[in-house]
Amino acid sequence: MGVFRRVKGGVNHARASIVGGQEAKLSIVAAGARIVGGLETDGDLRVEGKVDGNVRAHGQVLVAPGGTVEGDILTHHAIIGGDVSGQILADELVELRSGGVVRGDIATPRIAVEEGGALNGYLRTAGSPVSAERLFGSEPPPTHPASRRGVRDHTEVPSEIGIDRIRPAS
Repeated sequence: MGVFRRVKGGVNHARASIVGGQEAKLSIVAAGARIVGGLETDGDLRVEGKVDGNVRAHGQVLVAPGGTVEGDILTHHAIIGGDVSGQILADELVELRSGGVVRGDIATPRIAVEEGGALNGYLRTAGSPVSAERLFGSEPPPTHPASRRGVRDHTEVPSEIGIDRIRPAS
């Protein structure tokens, strides 16, 4: 069950997901709001405004069109319709919607990309790149330089997302 459902006319309405047999709480960073620093929730998160910092959600993270996250996202299910500059680590699914942009690496077992979605980074889908324990353990995730602005080294990404070495395409 997703954070959003489509209705006639293409309008999306919020709907909480089910986590642990109960409806998850939905937190919203509204348009015009800005969060500076890390953000963690036990439920779902919808970002319509801006988050400058890492995001952890035990449910789903939706970055809505016009929403921005400058930091890493750790969750079970990510839906990207806005702008993300950082890694996305999801142990279930990442959906990259039309108009959604990710500037950083994605590690997830499954991905869905709509036409018009953009990824400027590496994608890892094989195996189990990230576990729930890794996502929600007590230690914060290491931040890879790819999640920061600036020059990018295309030869290495962190092994904790399941990739030891990547060589650029010739």
